[in-house]
Amino acid sequence: MQKKEYIEKMTNLILTRLRFHAPIIFDGEVDYPLLEVIGVDAALPIFKFDKPLTPLMADCFLAAQKQFDFNLITTKMPLCSKRKLASLKHFTFIKEEELGPSLIETLNKLNINYKSNFTLSKEVEKDFIRFDGAMIEPETRDFYLYKKLASSGIIYEMREFLLNGRNYIVSFTNPSSEKKRASFEINIVLPRGYYAFQRERNAIQIQSLTSQNAAYFNYHFPSADFRFSLIDGLISSTHACINMRLDFIMQPKSQRRLYFNYGENKYCLTNPRDQESFFNLSQQKMFDMFNIKVVSRDKAFEENFNRSLPRNIWLNWLNFSQNEESENSYLKLKNSIALKTEKGWVINEENKALKQVCFFENSGYRRVFIVPSEQRYLFAGKTKYFNFTTITNDIFKKNNEIYLSFGS
Repeated sequence: MQKKEYIEKMTNLILTRLRFHAPIIFDGEVDYPLLEVIGVDAALPIFKFDKPLTPLMADCFLAAQKQFDFNLITTKMPLCSKRKLASLKHFTFIKEEELGPSLIETLNKLNINYKSNFTLSKEVEKDFIRFDGAMIEPETRDFYLYKKLASSGIIYEMREFLLNGRNYIVSFTNPSSEKKRASFEINIVLPRGYYAFQRERNAIQIQSLTSQNAAYFNYHFPSADFRFSLIDGLISSTHACINMRLDFIMQPKSQRRLYFNYGENKYCLTNPRDQESFFNLSQQKMFDMFNIKVVSRDKAFEENFNRSLPRNIWLNWLNFSQNEESENSYLKLKNSIALKTEKGWVINEENKALKQVCFFENSGYRRVFIVPSEQRYLFAGKTKYFNFTTITNDIFKKNNEIYLSFGS
């Protein structure tokens, strides 16, 4: 093989590892200060090369570094000149006998140069939940996702909602008089990058090696199996995910309920009452944000404002993203319906299509009916206020139904 061809093929192998492989860290901690002491940048991939570095291999690594920034660490005496070594970026040579157990453990945890299956085919590309091996399509309800189905004698039910990250409540019911096997799998795709995954009690810590930001997948069942790569043949990869699988036996006439969370904080709710309170709090906060609904003669406007825009905005939040266009459209439409002032609510009388405006407050709706009349008035309780259309704070708090006419 010609030198040029060898360098090209070997460089591609190095680049393949850099593009697809990520560190394997499943438990314990990483001694980042120790890496800093020896001059290794933990924010960059660590490529540990356990062979003597020849001039030819140095040329291969040089070619790879023109496309990728990474640490190169060798533990065998290099066979090339100091000048050649100086041309390599982020290069560290440490004699194997001088590494020490702590440094060896740290480097091995972060090393992306590990044996793997080289087919490197992507298995999945999206978030999903499977019940009994079958992928489900949750229904989008008001600010949560929901699914209930029966399979192989087990009744599965799940809710996904947003509060301090993404939350899941999943229940399994065996109504029969026989033992049944339940199977559950969830897959959460992470943004492309280098991550360190560390198992902690009731949590998987997900640390981005480039930004040093951490997230957590919180759970409370020790029998769960985890996988962190979307690539078949790689234990951990830059195409990263949190994939959790559960298989367990359900006793006759029994029910089991699980809660887990993916977000920035480490915590877990094990009490069903706490889980329901958390779900209700999530609902309360969402309805407080999207606190106006309308009944309109313009049904397209009604559908867009009441359902389409809030759903689109919330689904983006659920995926830790934003749709500024939808958010701006929603605020513009909301302001065209009603404005909150110091005195109270003022409904826009120029919006001729409005028939009813519902304001969410304290876990319920207060309804304002727009009625046709030649007179201009506001009617609440048993009192009629002529030539007065501002719904004052006092009127608003004391009445669930208000009638408003802007006159002819």
